[in-house]
Amino acid sequence: MNIQKTAPTPKLVTMIPADPQMTERDLRKKHLRVAPYCRVSTDKEEQLSSYEAQIEYYTEKIDANPDWTMVRLYADEGITGTSAKKRKDFLQMIRDCERGKIDLVITKSVSRFCRNTLDGLNYVRRLKRHGVGVYFEKENVNTLFMDNEMILTFMMSQAQAESESLSGNVRWGHRKNFKDGKVYYHCKTFLGYRWGADGQPEIDPEQAAIVRRIFSRFLLGHSVRQITTDLMADGIKTATGKTVWHDSVVQKMLCNEKYIGDALLQKTYIADLFTREKRVNNGELPKYYVHDCHPAIIDRETFQKVQEEIARRSSLKKTSSKAKTQLGKYCGKYVLSELLVCGECGSPYRRVIWTQKGVKRVVWRCQNRLEHGRKICKQSPTLDEGNIHDAVISAMNELFRMQAAKDAVKAGIAAVLAGEEQTMSLPAVEFQIRNLQERQLELFQLIVSAGADCTDYDEELQQVNMAKTRLMAQKAELEKEQRGAAAFESRLAELDMALEQASGTLTDFDELTVRQLVSNIKVLDKDSLLICFKDGTEITQAMQRRQTA
Repeated sequence: MNIQKTAPTPKLVTMIPADPQMTERDLRKKHLRVAPYCRVSTDKEEQLSSYEAQIEYYTEKIDANPDWTMVRLYADEGITGTSAKKRKDFLQMIRDCERGKIDLVITKSVSRFCRNTLDGLNYVRRLKRHGVGVYFEKENVNTLFMDNEMILTFMMSQAQAESESLSGNVRWGHRKNFKDGKVYYHCKTFLGYRWGADGQPEIDPEQAAIVRRIFSRFLLGHSVRQITTDLMADGIKTATGKTVWHDSVVQKMLCNEKYIGDALLQKTYIADLFTREKRVNNGELPKYYVHDCHPAIIDRETFQKVQEEIARRSSLKKTSSKAKTQLGKYCGKYVLSELLVCGECGSPYRRVIWTQKGVKRVVWRCQNRLEHGRKICKQSPTLDEGNIHDAVISAMNELFRMQAAKDAVKAGIAAVLAGEEQTMSLPAVEFQIRNLQERQLELFQLIVSAGADCTDYDEELQQVNMAKTRLMAQKAELEKEQRGAAAFESRLAELDMALEQASGTLTDFDELTVRQLVSNIKVLDKDSLLICFKDGTEITQAMQRRQTA
């Protein structure tokens, strides 16, 4: 079968002549709304002078051109050119261009506009889509009239390479300074310090008191949240003058070695030049520890105790099977939460409030018993909070009596060995005894505040006890001579009473004192507790049931 081919029908094409609304020549002659952009990388004096000179130059330049109208001047000082995120005026300029407020952006050079090739091209393209050009004076390039981007890409690549080179030099300089032990301080945001007349940091007495308060409260058992709450309640401001304290601020202060006069350098580093991402130095770079580089606010012993307490709280075991991790959360509200443990299974006790016939009753129960019933812990008793408090108070008073008795025995032996003759009159002896009793009470209070394992006052306390024992013996001897044996026996009774008073007898349950003295409380049964003190003393204390009204 033969197929005949037909000739194609010619297409009808009609040309529509170009009729541009505005030629390049007309665009150049258009009255333009111009916005100059200035930037300096650092806030050093010579750079700021250049910054001010740029502002003055462009103001005069635009005013001198009748075809230009100044929109406003955009400027960033002390800001890097590798990233636009922190350049507030630059970003505002881009937004104004996209809103049709600007026709032309003028800047000194490509490096002033952007030192990141990718970002720079992106911003140029964005502005070009809105009919906005960027004029680089040094390179004499107007992006609105470029035939291609090759030249601009090359110039921006050069600016980026220059920035990378400068950044590398600065980074090398910083690391060299770290190696040489040069410490950089920021006293404006460093609570406790201010700039001294010699240009070095010095202690600010008012702020230093706040720092010491934070450290001491933490050692007294307060949680970080309690510390921040108390600071805000007392109207105390942060280093930057704010009234709101964040837990992270206090937590970092407690770990800051600068408060003992030292400095750990290169804790962090910049991972990427362009994103400016800061990372914690976990061994990627060397660190440098500088000793005694500025005045200390906290003594080293206290700082070490704080670090140990932080580690202890961080290693607490979980108190609930619903917890997401095996670690527990420190509770500074109730001291028994971290001290009271079950003698059968070793689980912590938890505070529970029972309500019976509208009457609330606070009790403590074994955690395993609460969550699993008798499967794991079969014999753990439920204890009334008041009974526990009374038992702890009794055990602490017993500890004080034991300590006072030891001191009295030691002092008596020393007095016998000394064998000093009585040379003072009775009023003089009584006056000396009163002074020693007051000092003895002060020392006991200091020991309670500092902790049972504190030995700073042992030597002075021993000397006071020895002197007091000698004077009491002298006084008793003088009274015996004056009033006979009856008066002598009476004064010995007074001596026993004075020792009991000096031992710091407690009547109320004080959580701070308990935290300082007690390391662990084990529930033996429903009637007794094994109370372990930090000095190694263990007292099995019977619990007496309180009479209910």
